[in-house]
Amino acid sequence: MKILLTCLIFALATHPVFSQKAEQIEKLLNTYEKSGQFSGSVLIAQKGKIIFEHSYGYRNVLKKEKNTNNSLYRIFSTTKMFTAIVLLKLEEQGKLSLNDKLSKYYPGFPKGDSISIANLLSHTSGIPNETASEQTVNEETFIKYISTKPLNFSPGKKWDYSNSGYYILGYIIKKVSGLNYDEAIENYILKPLQMKNTGFHFNNVTRENKTLGYEFLSDHISSEALRFKTDHPFSAGAMYSTVEDLFTFNEALKNNKILKKETREKAFTPYLNDHYGLGFESSELYGKKRVGHDGGGPGYRSRYYQVLDDDICVIALSNSALSHTDSIIPQIESILYDKPYTIPQTGKISPQNQKKLSGTYSDGSTTFFVDVIDGLLIFREKNYPWCSLLPISDTFYQLANNFTFKFQPDNTGKMNSLVIHFRDGSIKTGKRITGNFSWGIIGDATPSGWDGKDIEMTTDLKNPDIHILKNYPLKKGEFKFRFDNDWGYSLGLNNDGKTVAMDAYNFQIEKEGNYDILLDMTNKMKPKYSIKSSVQ
Repeated sequence: MKILLTCLIFALATHPVFSQKAEQIEKLLNTYEKSGQFSGSVLIAQKGKIIFEHSYGYRNVLKKEKNTNNSLYRIFSTTKMFTAIVLLKLEEQGKLSLNDKLSKYYPGFPKGDSISIANLLSHTSGIPNETASEQTVNEETFIKYISTKPLNFSPGKKWDYSNSGYYILGYIIKKVSGLNYDEAIENYILKPLQMKNTGFHFNNVTRENKTLGYEFLSDHISSEALRFKTDHPFSAGAMYSTVEDLFTFNEALKNNKILKKETREKAFTPYLNDHYGLGFESSELYGKKRVGHDGGGPGYRSRYYQVLDDDICVIALSNSALSHTDSIIPQIESILYDKPYTIPQTGKISPQNQKKLSGTYSDGSTTFFVDVIDGLLIFREKNYPWCSLLPISDTFYQLANNFTFKFQPDNTGKMNSLVIHFRDGSIKTGKRITGNFSWGIIGDATPSGWDGKDIEMTTDLKNPDIHILKNYPLKKGEFKFRFDNDWGYSLGLNNDGKTVAMDAYNFQIEKEGNYDILLDMTNKMKPKYSIKSSVQ
């Protein structure tokens, strides 16, 4: 009875602290959700106890189905932790050594006798990051493809993130364990930990708590992101999970239920004194060591880490490419560590004034594109993906406190400049321009190939958002639509072979000939296209 009373008193004493921080975090996330900046689930734990868990936004916006704490999300590169752990387990069992050379498993692989499994795990192999979906359909195709690519540097001398190295690790797991990669992950990790909401083959999952991934998500408009046709990117990022399953994983990992303590510590130790260990990213948070792994791909963002000294675990999963996890997580960390933070005081913006901000701005070295879509201000810098900005006032927006956007009018009231304060302290001022920016096509079906310039399309005189190529000669091959020779904004086919998505699969030209091609960008979130032979 005395012990029970002591525990109760302790719980009552500590609860207000957790409760206050949870309220602050919830207020922060509510602000981002209401501004269209976050859709997903967040779980935070300290010393093995969940102190915050909440979900926001929609798992299926058309059906108005909300995300829950059991929502399933693709976690992309967070998969790499699981790949690494199976290899470390195989070493504990004496079935391989991290010092094994690649040539042991692939004789004849160029410089394979100087590339170790540890190099592959730590991104120090020099193997380039080449994971085009058409080259990763199976082991034979990928190994043949990647072995023709020259190394970026001598193995073990530098660090360079390589999904390709993790593809190879997945194949090595199969060779050593005798199990397919996904079966090995299930047998070594998922089944022993009863992680029943984590797995592979996301396209085939039919459970009601599965999320759809969105490249754009607002109150009235949504566009689904690319769905890979296969489990691409394989052992580099094909898994899905929930915040609660990843918390189960966290507790097992820290309590040495997956790996021995010495093995776990080796995995967490940065290789080459860099920021990456054996399958785990390593960094510091307020002087405390933080380990884990982020993930990101079409329509999804994933962040998992633990702060070792304080036994804090942070997990954030999102199903919207517009989610501001990079800005939200630092604010959450400030709350957890009683550091100064600011919840953005978003303003009620006039649609008429907001529309005035749309346009193209340039500082002479790069170009900035600003659009208003369903009340969201969408910003994109040339060669970079787009993002939505938090509205503070009619002319002031931000991504974070240290990443702000100030629109400035001329003496007629027209917005003619944009001042951007970047996170690193640099400032760029873009002047409004009326450049001739257009859509075009690029690919091996065109005379330019994949490395040349766009074949420029003309715009319809009645509707400038409709882009046309008439009677244009194309070879048998593939192409994508691309904006202004910019790989930061390209369009292809989603896996249904009908709808258009960003950075998606190539359009196919099956027969050489002349074609009429149309791209309708009237609704930028729902582009339409047609490809017709000019011969009637």
